[in-house]
Amino acid sequence: MEFIAAGLMVSLTMIVIASRGQGKDTSILWASVLISVSMVLNINAVYLLTDVWVGGKNYADLGANLLLLAGVCFLARAIRRAARPASYGRKSSYDVLAKAGLAGAATSATLLFLLIDAPVTSTSFMRDYGGQWAAGLYSATQYLYIGAVMASAGWTCVRFRKAWATRIYTVAFALIGLGCLSAVLLVVDVLVLDALNVLGMVGALTALSGIYTVMNSATFVLLCTGMALPPASRKVTAIYETARTSSVLAGLQPVWRQAVAGNTGLTLDLGVVQKRPDRRRRELHRMIVEIQDSLARDPEARERIGTKGLGKLAIASGHLERLSWRPR
Repeated sequence: MEFIAAGLMVSLTMIVIASRGQGKDTSILWASVLISVSMVLNINAVYLLTDVWVGGKNYADLGANLLLLAGVCFLARAIRRAARPASYGRKSSYDVLAKAGLAGAATSATLLFLLIDAPVTSTSFMRDYGGQWAAGLYSATQYLYIGAVMASAGWTCVRFRKAWATRIYTVAFALIGLGCLSAVLLVVDVLVLDALNVLGMVGALTALSGIYTVMNSATFVLLCTGMALPPASRKVTAIYETARTSSVLAGLQPVWRQAVAGNTGLTLDLGVVQKRPDRRRRELHRMIVEIQDSLARDPEARERIGTKGLGKLAIASGHLERLSWRPR
């Protein structure tokens, strides 16, 4: 289970890093990095090694949980910002409340952890020490905060579901909304487990522990898939468009040479085109413009190009029109 969650979060982090552009909101990047580190720390071998390094009294559990709290805060903010239309702006009282809640939850969790008698490193912390009231409150404090912010993020997805223009975003935010619902149900399950542990009703824990495993897996699969779809789709689309544009540009270049032959006032100065991700697209645009200018100025240009060349020009113009000029 730990390997699945860690693998999903690391994969999401790599996708976010690979597809992130300058000036973009960094909330999802921070969320994926922080939660990834938290999930990696939950792998038994990593946890045991880390806990020995920090003192051997389960401080690694506290560190992993604090990272998870911060990561969930960033994740919820990223979901809210992505799901809301741009017209709503970014400033919101929610951000202030979420940060205050994070500070309160982190502080409470730290103080409660110090009250737990857990002298021996354990990869099953709550199973071994969850019978203590401080441990129950330690877990409940964290999950109450997680449940609150994920419920808010899920409500945002539901509220603005009609604002999603493309199919990929409709699917992505539907998955994210389901992931938020799964997270809230997971929180309810954890709170019941904490209560049963503190009350000593160990016999009832088995069934709820199974539900926890299923809900935890479902939450990570739904959220990671939903968050990864838009950036992965943009990256694949950009690669395809660049390759297609390069092919069209290569086919149009001989036509351009024939069109501007003998016209000293026309030249494709590629040095003017800045080296940006959409450079090939801009080169194609300049080439089409210069061919059209040559056809307008030079009566013989049409004969030099011929019907085949005019056909390539039409294809190139149609390709350029279909391209989506996204903000970079």
